[in-house]
Amino acid sequence: MGVTPAMWREAGDPKGAHDLCESLSSRARYEHSRGVAQRAARAAQLVRLPADERRLLLAAAWLHDIGYALSSGYHPVEGARVLRRAGHERLARLVAHHSGAAERGHLLGVPDVAAEFPMPSGPDRGLLDLLDVSDLLSGPDGEAITPVVRLRMMVERKGPDAPSVQMLVRNVDRLGAQPDTRRLIELLSDAAVPA
Repeated sequence: MGVTPAMWREAGDPKGAHDLCESLSSRARYEHSRGVAQRAARAAQLVRLPADERRLLLAAAWLHDIGYALSSGYHPVEGARVLRRAGHERLARLVAHHSGAAERGHLLGVPDVAAEFPMPSGPDRGLLDLLDVSDLLSGPDGEAITPVVRLRMMVERKGPDAPSVQMLVRNVDRLGAQPDTRRLIELLSDAAVPA
């Protein structure tokens, strides 16, 4: 299925976001995004998100890595730019800042992400945290994993000094410092631990 401008206009809807992800992403990236969307749906249920915020969170979960399919540039920014052009500013900001992308970009020498895409604030800041938790707890194939497993996998793949590993450690520290978010991670991680 080819991607049309109309599909980008529907990116703010979870179904439209899914269709874009499925159309543009590699199979592995699609599976990871599917896992993120599954964790995000469960997180939205656990925190009782209002319907409009749930829809935005799920769209962001499906599209958080869409920039990988669009160019060889810095994927959070590439995805966010296309979403902004399609009229999805709030979604663009979530994608631009997912998983500490601004700070990771700084470590990589990428121009200031926050200068182009302001950090989400208000309720959207909470959605960003839920997106980050959902990404943290999703493996490369969409499987539910714990933060410890995610860190081990990244260190094995990229080495302990890689910017993405440094950001993962910072994200776990930041999210874990928030009692409600830490409890959510624990609840969602229960699904990743065999009984």
